[in-house]
Amino acid sequence: MADLHIRCRILALFICASLCSTAGYAGELQVGFAQLAITPEIVDQWVDVNDDAQFDPDIDEWTDLNGNGVFDPVWIAGFQKQRAAQGVKDDLMAVAVVIDDGDRRIAIVATDTIGLMRKFVLEVRGSVPSDWGIDYLMVHATHNHEGPDTQGLWGPGFFTSGVDSDYMLSLQRAILTAVESAIDNLEPAELSIARIKTDPRTPIKDKRKPIIIDEDIRALLFRRPDQSVIGTVVNFGIHVELAWDKNLLLTSDIAGYLRKGVSEGIYYGEELHLTGLGGTTLWLTGNIGGLMTSGPSDPIYDIFLQQSITSAGHDKARAFGHSLARSVINAATQQEFVPSPQPQLTIRAHEIELGIDNFMLALGTLMGLVDSDPKLHLTPPFVRYLSEVAFIQLGHATITGIPGELYPEIAVGGIENPVGADYVMAPQEVPHLRSQLPGDVNLMVNLANDAIGYIIPKSEWDNAAPWIYGESEETYGEIVSLGPDTAPAIHRAVTEVISSDQSIKTPGH
Repeated sequence: MADLHIRCRILALFICASLCSTAGYAGELQVGFAQLAITPEIVDQWVDVNDDAQFDPDIDEWTDLNGNGVFDPVWIAGFQKQRAAQGVKDDLMAVAVVIDDGDRRIAIVATDTIGLMRKFVLEVRGSVPSDWGIDYLMVHATHNHEGPDTQGLWGPGFFTSGVDSDYMLSLQRAILTAVESAIDNLEPAELSIARIKTDPRTPIKDKRKPIIIDEDIRALLFRRPDQSVIGTVVNFGIHVELAWDKNLLLTSDIAGYLRKGVSEGIYYGEELHLTGLGGTTLWLTGNIGGLMTSGPSDPIYDIFLQQSITSAGHDKARAFGHSLARSVINAATQQEFVPSPQPQLTIRAHEIELGIDNFMLALGTLMGLVDSDPKLHLTPPFVRYLSEVAFIQLGHATITGIPGELYPEIAVGGIENPVGADYVMAPQEVPHLRSQLPGDVNLMVNLANDAIGYIIPKSEWDNAAPWIYGESEETYGEIVSLGPDTAPAIHRAVTEVISSDQSIKTPGH
C-alpha cells in the first residue's frame, strides 16, 4: 500500500508539473550556492614517536616553525584528546545555499566541523546585514571527526579547551562570506526531489541496540530552465569519521568525497569513472544517534575499484563517499527526481530550554570549556541551556533542524524499554517524527544550529547497572547527552514546530 501511495503521489506531481507554466515557476523560485575553504593553517610540525595519535610533549618531537617557543597545534575533534593535526589531506569547506521564493529567503550553511554551539550561531546571525533579506539562517556542522575542535572537548587535557578563538572568528567570517556569495549567485531555479536507496555493499551500522537505521538518502536538485544543474542538497545519516582515530590529516572525509563526486564526477587519479551532475553540492548530516557509522574493521566495498576495504582510513572514506555520490548521480540520470512545481517557503523555529543533567557536561559548561550561555536555577536541573528546533517546507520537501544527534528510532519508530534501563516506562517519543512530517521528501538535519550531544529515548536511558540488552559494560551515548529528559523535550518541540501555523523567528536574527 505504501508503494502504491508513493506511485500515485509521484504521478500527481508529474501531472501538476506539466500543467504549470515553466516561465512562471522559474520566476518565483531562485537559488544560489557558494562554497569556500575553511581549513585552518598548520603552523608547527610534529612526529608521533610512539604512534598513538596523541601529542605528548615528553615523548613526541616537534618543530617550532614560527619561532615563538611554544607548540601551536590544531587539535582534531572527535575520538581521543591530544590528536594534533600533522597536515592537510583535503580542504575543509563551508557550503551555502540561499533559497528565495519571492516572499521569503532562507540560507543554510554546512561546515566541515564536529559541532557548533548555539551561542556561536547567534553571533553569526547577529552579524547578517538586514539588507541581505535573510528570514532564517540555519548553520549546520557535518559532524566531521577529522577537522578542528570547535566545541572545546578535544584539547590537550580534560580541563583545557581545544578551540582556537582566532579560528572561530575566521569561521564566522567564512560563513557570512559564503552566504553573501550565494545571494550574489541567486538565479531562477526549478526544484526536483528524491528519496534514494543506498547500495547494500556499503552499509552503515547501528552500534547500539535496538538496531534502527534511517537508511535512505534524501535529496533536493535545483536546475536551471535549460535543465543544467545549479546545485544539489544531499541528506544522509552517518558519522563523518571513516578516516578514524589514527588519522592525523585534516580532511572532509565522506562529505568531501560525496560533494566532489556529485558535482565534478568520480575520479581515481586522472581517470573519470562516473560523470557528475555539475553545480555545487551541499551535504547535510542526518540522524546519527546510536552511533550510525562504519567501524574500523567493518567491510566496505569500493564499487569502482571492485575491492573490499576492511581497515579504517581515507580509502574507506573515499569508497563510502563515492558510493553515496553514485546513488545520487544515478537517481538524477535515471529520472528518479520528481518535480516540485511552484514551491513556496514556510519557516518556523522554536526556542527550547533544556536542563543539563550530566555532571561533567554541566561542569565543562560552567568552566567555559564549552562555549555556551548556561542559565543557573535554584531547583533541578540547576544548569539549563537554550537551544532551538526548526522546520522549513519548500513545496513537497521539508527540512527539519535537530540541535544534536538524534537516535533514529525517534525519527522512524522502534523505541524499546529493555530490561536494565533506568526507567521502566512506555516510549515517550511517540509517534515517531517522520510520521508527522508533511510532504514527500523529508530531510532531517542533525547538529543544526547547535550541538547538544546524543538525543536518547528516555525509555532506553542507561546510566546504572544492570546494563541494557545484557551488555557487560555501560553503553555509549549517555556520557555525551544532556540527560534523560532531553529526548522527550526535543520530540515535543519538533512536534509543535511541525504542526504550528505560526512563523516564529529565532533570537539573534
